[in-house]
Amino acid sequence: MENYNIDASVSLVKSFAQNKTVLIPIIEQFNELKNDMELPATVSWLPSLLNLQVTKKSQFHENVWDYNEDYLNPPKSVQGAKLRINFNDYPCIPNFVMTEIKCLLHMCVLTPMAFKKTKVKKEDRISTRPNTVIAHFEAGLRYIDKVFQDLSSLGQEFINERFQSLTDVLDNDFRTTAKCFEYVAGNELRKFLYYLTHPYTKNILGSCIEVDFESMEWPEHKQKQREAKRYFANEDFEKLALHSTFTVIDFLTRLSKDVEDKTALKHFNAFNKRRDLNFNFNESTLNDYILLRLWSKGYSQGFIASKCHVPREFCDPFGNLYPHREVRNIMNGKHNIRHFDHVRNYINQVYYSSAIITALLTGMRPEELSEIRISSCLVVHEGYDVLVSNVKKNDFENLKLFDDKWVAIAIIKDAIKAASMISPLKNNDFLFSNVNTVSPTKAATNMSSSGIKHFIDNYLNVVLGKERTKSIKFNSYMFRHSLAYQLHRIELGLPFISFQLKHVVDRVGKYTSFGSSSGTTLGYGEIAENIIANKSMNKSIRRDAEVERIKTVMDPDGVYVGPNAKEHKVRLNKVFQGYMEVGYTKDEIFDAMADQGMAVINVGTGFCFGGMEDYDESIPCIGSLRCNPIRCKNAIVGKANIPKWKEVYASNTALLGKDGYEDRKSQLLEAIEEAKQVLIYLGEAVD
Repeated sequence: MENYNIDASVSLVKSFAQNKTVLIPIIEQFNELKNDMELPATVSWLPSLLNLQVTKKSQFHENVWDYNEDYLNPPKSVQGAKLRINFNDYPCIPNFVMTEIKCLLHMCVLTPMAFKKTKVKKEDRISTRPNTVIAHFEAGLRYIDKVFQDLSSLGQEFINERFQSLTDVLDNDFRTTAKCFEYVAGNELRKFLYYLTHPYTKNILGSCIEVDFESMEWPEHKQKQREAKRYFANEDFEKLALHSTFTVIDFLTRLSKDVEDKTALKHFNAFNKRRDLNFNFNESTLNDYILLRLWSKGYSQGFIASKCHVPREFCDPFGNLYPHREVRNIMNGKHNIRHFDHVRNYINQVYYSSAIITALLTGMRPEELSEIRISSCLVVHEGYDVLVSNVKKNDFENLKLFDDKWVAIAIIKDAIKAASMISPLKNNDFLFSNVNTVSPTKAATNMSSSGIKHFIDNYLNVVLGKERTKSIKFNSYMFRHSLAYQLHRIELGLPFISFQLKHVVDRVGKYTSFGSSSGTTLGYGEIAENIIANKSMNKSIRRDAEVERIKTVMDPDGVYVGPNAKEHKVRLNKVFQGYMEVGYTKDEIFDAMADQGMAVINVGTGFCFGGMEDYDESIPCIGSLRCNPIRCKNAIVGKANIPKWKEVYASNTALLGKDGYEDRKSQLLEAIEEAKQVLIYLGEAVD
């Protein structure tokens, strides 16, 4: 295969732009053009363009360009379809216009620096990956295809005569399609439009496109729909975090393994989250199940012995394993197993939970998640436990916090420990991998982005239900965005909906003190900005958190408990009624409040409305019961404070019966009962 010649490619594309008037009449012959065909002298170079090797697998004249062999060691998440572009998918675009777009695409991949802005930062001087450019052009081709589809009402003959180049399309034609475009006008499409209007593009199209794409109107509802999918709702995040945490802890405690996350263990015991299994499950059960899975898949007895203990009762007098069906029958009686599907489902849920916890509390990208190897992902760096991924990176990229190493808080170490105990039965070291056992004749593989989505959707169906999962429309970046959103929430005084974030922030603060990101401990919001480098997205996510904070204390329809709760709601209703009577919606009022800022103090278990003049010093305002509406007349408690009241309940419940706390039993019971009453009033079920 011939080597690429950048100068020759650029020269051919420029020749195409300079000879458009000669080429247009013979456009229909492009695909059938032969080397021996007589051509005008000015376009004798045309066969060279059409036969140009644009990728290692594709030539210019072909309608599918495949870059899979051009991208050295691509991450699993972009292999395959993301490195191919099919021009047949856009049938409304005239042949000559499509040829122009092909030329533009080829130049964007071949000479990306030509399309950079005037001042290029040093860190931007890296090649643009083919999958990135393909994403830009697929979004752009959808739009251009729709433009010509809308123009088709004028008649095909008129289109062929009037629109012989992309530069012939009028500003108004582009705007008309934009107003009703069914796809989101996101960053990919905007980047494509940037290419169209870049000064260098004149070398490709022969003339400039004089269209102000920045001022175009796009359907607003599409943008809002996209924003709603970026991160998990608080309730969904809470269910995922708690269900995953308690499933991992349930598994480790059944196997008598030490649990690193003592806070999670305390909540697990206080809220009685132990699973109700209809079979005996302990270390012996797991050992025998690993044996059965490997034996039934065809692995040798010697290999199985390297992965688990081979009990004597599974072997004949000569020490050879019985057939796997007989082994299964022996296991039935030994562990009271009626249906092996129950064992498989439980173990799968533990494995899913381990993967979810890792994704949820690290903020890894999908390509980073897919490269985690269970046996080697936990390492010690500068004295602290961190998680690493074998993700393939460009040597010139700047590695930052959350891009290279991720803090491994206690529950993540528990999750990896649980996964490491299950992985032998799959014989697969990748954390994100199929739950089936790998065949002895095949190599273990990890998951692509689509595989991860299917993996997560299966889990969401169990935890959140199929209808809720369908409405979420999960994508692999939601974990990253959700963690950033929760970090912004906690900086704004909103308690985290689970108890792990405190540990995340604490460990990140220690880790960054070594200089990976800054010389001082980062604030929560700053950490969130490190997770998501996109400034506009970060601003939007932070804005959502600010509005949520206002809603927790200023929603006239909210639920509040405390001596001043009734008066608080009356005042809110008066304020909102006045604004709504002049045409403002509730959401618009919340937005305005967020712009102005609200002076409400959130102290964890409640919101303090006490002023200097009416503050009652006789009321103790210390310890875990501060801002208890039963004790303080200035306290108002809303749903945002539920997590802290769960902490009050769990921490005091955990102390009941402990040595040294016998004389405090009445105080503990009183605190537990007060927390329980607050939680019940706010609609929380307490066992």
